[in-house]
Amino acid sequence: MSPLFFLFAALAQTPTPPDDAVDARSSASVEDKDEDEDDDEDEGPWTGSFGLGASFFTGNSRALTLTGDALAEYDSPVWALTLEADGAYGNAAAEDEGEREVTAKNLGGWARGDYRFTRLLSAYTFLGAETDHPASLELRTEAELGIGLTVLEREKESNELLLRFYLGGSVARDRRFQYTPTRENLPDVTLWSPAVGMAFRYDINERVHLREDAVLLPDVFGDTRVLLDSTTKLSVDMTERFALTTFFELQHDSAPAAGKVRTDTSLSLGAELEL
Repeated sequence: MSPLFFLFAALAQTPTPPDDAVDARSSASVEDKDEDEDDDEDEGPWTGSFGLGASFFTGNSRALTLTGDALAEYDSPVWALTLEADGAYGNAAAEDEGEREVTAKNLGGWARGDYRFTRLLSAYTFLGAETDHPASLELRTEAELGIGLTVLEREKESNELLLRFYLGGSVARDRRFQYTPTRENLPDVTLWSPAVGMAFRYDINERVHLREDAVLLPDVFGDTRVLLDSTTKLSVDMTERFALTTFFELQHDSAPAAGKVRTDTSLSLGAELEL
């Protein structure tokens, strides 16, 4: 006997749901859809977050480190704006030393605007200012203009994937000042260079999120100097608005101030609250 007969026989025995059940399911689907639309409307184009981290050591050594960061983002089909700030303060001393040595004292703020011509191509401008006392950097101001190329982009609820490259021109001016062991002015430095950057966003799952931002500034117009700045962030959502975070930062300057090392790295743990 043909297998199709058994298939049609089985389908014939499948009970047809009553009209009331169909209507109930349809009503529930409409209500769920309306709720989803309301949630989307309530989100708005602005998002923001801020985070804090701290570490304390006592005993043979005494150390304190505080870190903080804040982020605000505006996103629309055409315009995107990012405002970001972070800072750190730390000091340390041995058990038998009364005076503490500053191990971290930096603060920075950055603003970035993007205009999207298409889903693939965009133009951007970037402005920033930062200070870093242990690196003898009194103030660095920088400006950048360029284009962005989106290679990968997928935006679904709790499942974002983005890979974007940037190419532009940058100018940065360092006002240098030596704070320790003696206080004295150092020669200022100006950097004119092309800028090559990358932004990567990946939601590993609905709770774990990875973010990477990196920029390379090679000075091809003056003395040989290369700046590299990379920030990697891993966050784990504990609730809808509260997350635990890990930051790894790498900053490289091939021609730093006198007596300073070329590469600084930092690893910090903290907590973040979404606004």
